[in-house]
Amino acid sequence: MISIVTPFHNCPELIPDYEKAVQGAQVIVIDNASDDDTAVKLQEMIERLGNGSKYIRNDVNQGYSKANNQGLAVADGEIVVFLNSDIVSVGNWLDRVKNAKKGAFYAATTGVRTVDGEAIRYLEGWCLFGYKSDFEMIGGWREDWEGMYWEDNELCWRAERAGLELKQASLPLRHLSNYTTSRTNGAYDKRPSNQQLFERIVREDRNAC
Repeated sequence: MISIVTPFHNCPELIPDYEKAVQGAQVIVIDNASDDDTAVKLQEMIERLGNGSKYIRNDVNQGYSKANNQGLAVADGEIVVFLNSDIVSVGNWLDRVKNAKKGAFYAATTGVRTVDGEAIRYLEGWCLFGYKSDFEMIGGWREDWEGMYWEDNELCWRAERAGLELKQASLPLRHLSNYTTSRTNGAYDKRPSNQQLFERIVREDRNAC
């Protein structure tokens, strides 16, 4: 079984495309304090999807990483996909997810950060997947971020330190980049401080070696 974990915060207009994209998987929606109308629509979607799908409601927005860990804890699938809400499927992408192997994390897109001249590769978190046991082995997502951004960088850095491979997967999936963050007040405010936290984590690890 494949489990898909998605934090939602309002933007109910995304639900039709999202629902089409996740058909056939167990879907775990973490409702991060959406308004009442959106909450009802999300619950109705979960009922339609079946496959043991689950709806978890946070009355206060817990952020991206905490929501992902909530979903990871209750996922029944061997493979877990962390998927943003602002996506559109243009083909049967889940068939390719089924080909994931233990010992690796995968994503549709990748990037590179530089810390003190060292290039650090990461998988972009809008569609990031692997075996549940591998996510649990590294302790899931780090939760002490403020706001959003840099969570996927740190997760992937830690995964490589634990011996996991980072691989790009060609998926027929389109990301409506920054759709939700541009509609969330303060979403970008803590991006610089989160970058500083990530860089400090990397430096402290180097100094400990």
